[in-house]
Amino acid sequence: MTLANQDYETLLTEVINEVNAIRNKYDAFSQFTEAKIAEYVNQRRQLNERIEQQLRDLAVTNAQRAQIQAELVALTARTEKILMQRDKARSRVKFLEATRTYRLEQKLRSLVPRFLRSK
Repeated sequence: MTLANQDYETLLTEVINEVNAIRNKYDAFSQFTEAKIAEYVNQRRQLNERIEQQLRDLAVTNAQRAQIQAELVALTARTEKILMQRDKARSRVKFLEATRTYRLEQKLRSLVPRFLRSK
């Protein structure tokens, strides 16, 4: 064996060792990348499920809010109607109390017990 052949074999062995080291690094990097991608896919699936649940919850909340808003509008209208009825009744009472007949009736009511007691 000549010196050139020994150098060639040594160089070839080093290249083969370097190629094996690079292949091992590539395999390790591939496994790391696959693990990270699997982790990402798992997290994304979980986040998508969570987002879907929150969207369903939001839809339920919006439906409840709309129902409460409708009930509020209905109750406000009912309250206004009752207040108008009250105000009409008050104005009728004021009108009746202001009539001459009502005042006369009030005087008679106060006189009748005195008249009955005096006998």
